[in-house]
Amino acid sequence: MKIFEKVKKLIVGAAALSMSAMFLLPGVVASASSNNNNGLGTIDMNKDATLSVYYYFNSYGDIPEYGKMAGVNVKAYKIASISETGQFTVVSPFDSLGLDIKDMYSIADQDKWNNIITEASKCIAANGVQPSYTATSDAEGYAKFGKVDKGLYLGISDPLVIDQIQYKYWDFLSVVPGPNNLEENQGNGWDGTWSNASYDVIAIPKREAVHLEDDPEPFSVYKQWIDNGGEDRPKSITVKIYCDGNLLETVDLSNENNWQYSWQYEKGHNFTVEEVMNTDDYTSNVSRNENSFIVVNTKNPETPETPDKPNKPSKPTKPDNPESPKTPENPDTPNNPTPDDTPDVLGAIRDFIGELPEVLGARRLPQTGQLWWPIPVLAILGILLIIFGFRSEKHRK
Repeated sequence: MKIFEKVKKLIVGAAALSMSAMFLLPGVVASASSNNNNGLGTIDMNKDATLSVYYYFNSYGDIPEYGKMAGVNVKAYKIASISETGQFTVVSPFDSLGLDIKDMYSIADQDKWNNIITEASKCIAANGVQPSYTATSDAEGYAKFGKVDKGLYLGISDPLVIDQIQYKYWDFLSVVPGPNNLEENQGNGWDGTWSNASYDVIAIPKREAVHLEDDPEPFSVYKQWIDNGGEDRPKSITVKIYCDGNLLETVDLSNENNWQYSWQYEKGHNFTVEEVMNTDDYTSNVSRNENSFIVVNTKNPETPETPDKPNKPSKPTKPDNPESPKTPENPDTPNNPTPDDTPDVLGAIRDFIGELPEVLGARRLPQTGQLWWPIPVLAILGILLIIFGFRSEKHRK
């Protein structure tokens, strides 16, 4: 039993010590929670990071597998820097594009991913932006940039022609540190936490190939509407076609051309399409299926009208002052009564005297104009004085 008592004391003491530490060192607890970055971990900003691109060509349609591909030139452009907690800061000149780049989650959507690549590529072509790093793939298929700054990069690969077959790799985005891509657009089981990110990043871009004897190749752009047959749909839209980031031509799509346009161009170039929006009623989205571009306009929900503000009630009018009451006229002064006007008063007195008890010797005598009522009063007073006199004399004896 003594052993259990000792163990009990140890447990209680440890609990008390833990509670004391929590109250005495709140900054330490808060710091630990902050360093955890909500469970995502943090980036070691002092650790070196590298970036490489792996070029390996599997079979594509009727084009056989080539394997590891040497001689591919690739350029890397830094789009944004990255903080210890994984927050992006877009760098010049790309910061003028209004790109929604905050963190990895803000660019996880494929449409946003494609939009960043398209807008950044146009910016590079229009402004003659020089790459941050360049490399060429070796015999093992690796193009190694070596040590790079941490951040978000756009990679652009030059097409490579071998035996009348043009091999082309799509532009790509890569985060350093981040996942190592083992397959196209797939990570190495990265769970999204920076504590599990790789500081030696290997990117593998998507690929395609064409026979040059089939040159030139056709391209097309189509327009689709999602607006329930909207009556306010514009009669035409304007589309810009870019080749390798440079504006190739501007076309109008309408009912007259069945909302589509086609063109041909030599192989080995990268095309992008952009709609010129002239209305806020629709949202535009561009997707690509091989050499076909689909521009989809979706009707935006109508914003309910703001109800009119109720009229401000008018101030109540000030009531009129009531009319002052008229001063009553002075009443007429009554005339002084004459003796003939007082028979009722004297009669009332006579009635009162007539009701006195007979023991007082009151008599009903004819009235001669004199008053009799003092007589019984004086008689009573006299009797009282006589009684008082007798009592005083008795006490004296």
